[in-house]
Amino acid sequence: LFWFIQVENRGKTARWSTLFLPLPQLEGRWSISLVVSEKLPFQQAFERLLSRAPGPIFPRARELYLRKYCLEDGGQPQAVGSLRTFVLEEEILEAAGGAVRSRALAFALVHWQGPQLELSRYAAYLAERWQLHQTDLTPVADTAWFREGGAWVRFSAPAVYERSAPTTLVSSSADPTPAADAPDPRG
Repeated sequence: LFWFIQVENRGKTARWSTLFLPLPQLEGRWSISLVVSEKLPFQQAFERLLSRAPGPIFPRARELYLRKYCLEDGGQPQAVGSLRTFVLEEEILEAAGGAVRSRALAFALVHWQGPQLELSRYAAYLAERWQLHQTDLTPVADTAWFREGGAWVRFSAPAVYERSAPTTLVSSSADPTPAADAPDPRG
């Protein structure tokens, strides 16, 4: 189980998932709730990575981002070891209202700047780091990872990221029109 603190103020949400939770000064109208989740660290890392990735409307930028940044990064690239997990393939579904759902089809586990390892080493890393017990590890021969990153294997694991429709500051035809006798807000 993972414990999250979620704080909301004026429509903005902050969320922490560490053992030490820095609570903000409670000025104004804050709403605090404690959320208990059973998400695996792998799913959490996948969601964090995709929440920072360029949107599907920019496919080339998104692909470059997913080749460069790994699940282990978490904003601290110096803490990343010699094995790194990347999103290799994803299926993106977009709803009419702008909501996006991304489902991972394949991942790459890269031996950063290193030669191909025995499959048992990759499997042990996945079990220890992500609690994944993979049997579908496939070495990719004679092709280094993005920008000479190193030897890698391909595997699949269940991971889904959903983002609701973004809000907009631009008026739309669906917005209510002010009454004719209402004062003009611009003065």
